Amino acid sequence: MTFLDSISSDSSSGIFLTLAAGAALKYAIGYWVQYNRRHQLRRVGTVSALYVYPVKSFRGLNVMEAECTRLGLKYKGLTDRHWTVADEAGMYLTQRQVPSMALIEPSIHGDIMHLNAPGMSTLKVPMNPEVTPTMVKKVTVKTDTVDSLDCGAEAAQWLCKYFNRAGLRLHFSAPSLEKRDSYYGKKLWEHPALPGDLTAFSDYCSYMVLSNASLRALNDRLASPVPILNFRANIIVDDCGPFAEDDWKEIHIGQARLRTLDACTRCILTTVDQIKGVKDKDEEPLKTLRTFRRKEPYGVKPAFGVNATFITPGVVRVGDPIYAF
Repeated sequence: MTFLDSISSDSSSGIFLTLAAGAALKYAIGYWVQYNRRHQLRRVGTVSALYVYPVKSFRGLNVMEAECTRLGLKYKGLTDRHWTVADEAGMYLTQRQVPSMALIEPSIHGDIMHLNAPGMSTLKVPMNPEVTPTMVKKVTVKTDTVDSLDCGAEAAQWLCKYFNRAGLRLHFSAPSLEKRDSYYGKKLWEHPALPGDLTAFSDYCSYMVLSNASLRALNDRLASPVPILNFRANIIVDDCGPFAEDDWKEIHIGQARLRTLDACTRCILTTVDQIKGVKDKDEEPLKTLRTFRRKEPYGVKPAFGVNATFITPGVVRVGDPIYAF
């Protein structure tokens, strides 16, 4: 072997050893982080209830178990907030503008979703309709405009009749269509969503977590207590203190893991009676929330519950222990 060959061989060996050492260091750091996270975990509560809201601002499904997916809780083929109602301009509607949306009730019948509302015949919607290119339309949720599947004339006529309003369409975020990314959400504070924190038609992200203890702390201040339904959270927690969820960074339920983002800031929608479909004339419980749940950096809107996003999948069940750090 020549001197130059020896140098070349030594250099190759050095590069290999450097790369190997780098990989080992990266693995060691990753293992250390995961080890510390596991040992920081503590039991913080129990799953009290699970709610899936297939159609944004319609009534939800109270279920005993559901699958945690990247895009939200999924139950028997229906994923949280994957349908929405939009006007003729493609702008989404919510109970903020139309509180009677709360009276429309979804149910599952095989691979068909039924929608029932007072005084209306049942609307039957395929849970996974075929995506026809000519029916792919734009819909705007908050500041995001994305492709969605227009569910057709029958659904449109049903909605227009129920709401006594022209131009309404039902939209579906089909699996093959683009999703909104919470990372690009516009807020008045610096939010911690990362690229790839996806959602369909939720206001901001794919999960909302709230505790019964927080609700009790609110109801203790109200002349007329409100139910947890006013806040339309997905995962309801028992066996923790009031507002304990504010401090959780990561939530583990079985194999499922969620990362909390920021507080859920509350608006006029919380004043809608989810059984009657009307707003409270005194703007409760929002009025009372403003007296004790304003906090930095969220400005004038009160914080109640936490927004969360997906890390790893898993089935979650009512009664499951919840761990967090």
